[in-house]
Amino acid sequence: MKLIYCNNCQDILRLHKTTSSCLCGESGGHYQEDGFNVIIYGPSIPLGFKNDEFNTALDNQPKFGSGREFTSYVIPVACPTVEHVNWEDYKSTDDAVDQEIIDWLEDDEVTNKKKKIKNVYKDEK
Repeated sequence: MKLIYCNNCQDILRLHKTTSSCLCGESGGHYQEDGFNVIIYGPSIPLGFKNDEFNTALDNQPKFGSGREFTSYVIPVACPTVEHVNWEDYKSTDDAVDQEIIDWLEDDEVTNKKKKIKNVYKDEK
């Protein structure tokens, strides 16, 4: 699991396939289509969890005590699975989704179809 830490507001957020941003909005990013690589922007530092250890810790949460430990780490600056881009160069996943919706709405088949809704209170023959 990849997260980012924002140096500006000290927020930590989990990345998703859609764009996420920190509390101040200066840092953000998303997982790419492959579900492994990420694109991030802003004054952010990527963080990682060892997924198997994290899941084991969740499954074995103690009722009392100091908690269950798992490995987390700061991802190196030069990492092939993390692309850090300038905010101006970042392409939000929201933009892609919005364009898909616009294309769908502009489709002739969608805009030309009209459905007649029957009025249940009126006797239509």
